[in-house]
Amino acid sequence: MEMTPLDIRNRTFPKGFRGYQCEEVEKFLEEVSQQFELAYTENFELKEKTKELETEISHYRQIENTLQQTLVLAQQTAEEVKEAARQESALILREAEHEKSKKVSEAQKKWEEIEEEIQALARKRDLLRTQLKSFLLAHLDLETKQDTNEGIA
Repeated sequence: MEMTPLDIRNRTFPKGFRGYQCEEVEKFLEEVSQQFELAYTENFELKEKTKELETEISHYRQIENTLQQTLVLAQQTAEEVKEAARQESALILREAEHEKSKKVSEAQKKWEEIEEEIQALARKRDLLRTQLKSFLLAHLDLETKQDTNEGIA
């Protein structure tokens, strides 16, 4: 059973023959009661303060847990963002390589077409030269025959 200062103040003792002096006992009980009341009040205040501090500690622990969860989530998000960036950069590189290969292939094809066109033009030039040469020779031969025929006639 918990004792209170009021219990000490209200405590009575039976009187006996040659017992304690009532005044001294009452005076002592009053002093004990006052000291006990101070200790009791201080104990009560300390218990209340302890409850407040425990509540505050619990609050801070919740904040700490929330911060830890937030930190873990932020780290996971950062890793996910890094991985997504890596994948995107790899995709961009593959697309760039594909585009480069496509352009190189197109340029090679165009080069081959130009080469064929140059060869066709060279053949045409040679043919035209040959035809022009034949035409000029035929014309010269005709001119020569005409000069000869004029000289004879």
